Amino acid sequence: METTSATGLIFDVTTADFAQQVIERSHELPILVDFWAPWCGPCRTLGPVLEQVVAGLGGKVLLAKVNTDLEPGLAQQFRISGIPAVKAFHKGRVVNEFVGARDAKFLSGFLAALVPARGEAELVEAAKRWAEGEYAAAEAILRPLVSGPQALEGGRLSRAQLLLAESALGQGPQRYPEVTELLATIDPRSPESERAELVAQVLAFFQAGDEEGGLAAAQARLREREGDSAARYVVAAAQARSGQLAAALENLLTLIQRDRRYRDDGARRALLALFQLLGQASGPQQELIHECRRRLQLLL
Repeated sequence: METTSATGLIFDVTTADFAQQVIERSHELPILVDFWAPWCGPCRTLGPVLEQVVAGLGGKVLLAKVNTDLEPGLAQQFRISGIPAVKAFHKGRVVNEFVGARDAKFLSGFLAALVPARGEAELVEAAKRWAEGEYAAAEAILRPLVSGPQALEGGRLSRAQLLLAESALGQGPQRYPEVTELLATIDPRSPESERAELVAQVLAFFQAGDEEGGLAAAQARLREREGDSAARYVVAAAQARSGQLAAALENLLTLIQRDRRYRDDGARRALLALFQLLGQASGPQQELIHECRRRLQLLL
């Protein structure tokens, strides 16, 4: 394979190596394929501009060049009827394309849609770790995105702040003050503001685990009198924040059944907030939440 750029970002491909160099490598990052020919004037116009824009992305996208005079089979395979023709491959398939010479502004926009924004991959990975209950791992990914020289901006910053707040929430009462601080930094105009309010509701419920003398005192009272709504609410809150989700949901369902008016329907509101917050979690929690939703509907 002949490389046309010293950086290796721009190279020629043939029928023999197209599958390996384009199809397979596109599973790692986007690859543009420029179908061109030496006699084509628009091709000579587009080529240098396309190469410059690709080089400016510093390896986030590659450019493969196909000389259609030398590789008519590839041109036929991809139904090239006019050149220059550019096709964008990602995950092994064509995801976008255009025909004809275009300017740098168009090309920059075309490539921006292919290349994930800065921090996007980290946000996706952090959300995955959070969903799997790996809160400390999610936090380690998010910290640099929230503060310091690598901090994100705008909407992605709000996403990082919210995810970090959720990750801190899952790590125990000692982190609750930080959760409050993080929620306060989220732009109220951002799409994350609604979920931030949900996290605040769950935080308030978790903090109720410290009321009525705490968990041990509430459990003792509940053993003496099962109808003690305040004690049952505290026990449910303490169980939820310590990861005993099944027991917490059971106590909330019992409280809804026995004393719906307690805390102005507080048990139901807490239950719904937990359902919404944990709806993106994975594993056995999903089955538990589904069953509790069904039982709540029957109660209501």
